[in-house]
Amino acid sequence: MVKSWLFDIFNYPYVPTAEGFDPQKCQELYDWHLESWELAEKVGFEGIMFSEHHYSAYNLSPSPHLLIAAIAQRTKRIRLGVMINILPMHNPRRLAEECAMLDYLTHGRLEIGVGRGVDQKEYMREGIPMEEVRPRFEEGLDFMMKALNQKVFVKNGHETSLWPQPLKRPVGRPWISALSPETMPWCGKHGYRLATAFQPTPNVKEAFANYRAAARAAGHPAGPENTMVLRPVFVAETDEKARAIAEPALNHLFGLFREAVIFEDLDHVPETFEFYSTFFRPFAGGGPVSWDILSDLGIFVIGSPSTVRDRLLAQAKELQTGNILMWGSFGTLTEEQTMRSYELLGREVIPALAAFNPTA
Repeated sequence: MVKSWLFDIFNYPYVPTAEGFDPQKCQELYDWHLESWELAEKVGFEGIMFSEHHYSAYNLSPSPHLLIAAIAQRTKRIRLGVMINILPMHNPRRLAEECAMLDYLTHGRLEIGVGRGVDQKEYMREGIPMEEVRPRFEEGLDFMMKALNQKVFVKNGHETSLWPQPLKRPVGRPWISALSPETMPWCGKHGYRLATAFQPTPNVKEAFANYRAAARAAGHPAGPENTMVLRPVFVAETDEKARAIAEPALNHLFGLFREAVIFEDLDHVPETFEFYSTFFRPFAGGGPVSWDILSDLGIFVIGSPSTVRDRLLAQAKELQTGNILMWGSFGTLTEEQTMRSYELLGREVIPALAAFNPTA
């Protein structure tokens, strides 16, 4: 079985400047995205993953746990999480407390997702040196999981407990969003679940193989249910129509991505972030991204229902993964275009993935 998850980051699709910000349009965005997440449950998505970014039009959810609390009250079945909470930016005690609360507000549907983050500009604005990011992440995650899974734990030399404590223990293993080669086996070694994005399918295949080898060596689960790949996905009635709609939407998205995420100097990246000197280059520059190259590499999947279905099934088989995370609303996509894509996914793509064995 391959589970279909929805990813919604979601960005501001209008003039991306502080001077051009329109509160009324922003209100409309929140309102129809909430409606789209209700639709996601109706058409059969397994869950919704939100995201955390700051200080730019690239993302309108700087506090994604608020989105979980809101949509939890309007849904019954669908699982809800964040891909990812940027752990080094937070007090891990506070994140653990919020996860415990959300366990109740979602009636046990919470998916914990964390990562170290790679956005240099965000860390600069927060005054966090990049060399501190990985240690903060690893130490913070260790504390979070102890706090969530132990009735009593030690903080600053004092025995203490979370209030409320989680609804159920043990708490589900968190998802770790990872891109760099050293983080993949680290996730397997520690028994965490792994998600990745924006890499060509052959690269993801190698990363998942390294993850599974490390997980098995450490005695942890390593089956398809433990990995997830993120792909921007959009469906329309024909391949031609899907591209005509999605191409300008993706170009808008990648324009925001360049501004918000890509390091200022790719020839001189911070220590321990060397992988991103190469990773970010296909998205750098001032013009549109190369549609054909990124499509051929499998980095995004756009087309008719049959095209998207077949391409996602092929990726699930090649990657031996049991989870596809679909970035379903991006750039300048409208409410109508987004809703129609979700309906087509629910009718013709999600059932085919659910019936598929990725290791057969």
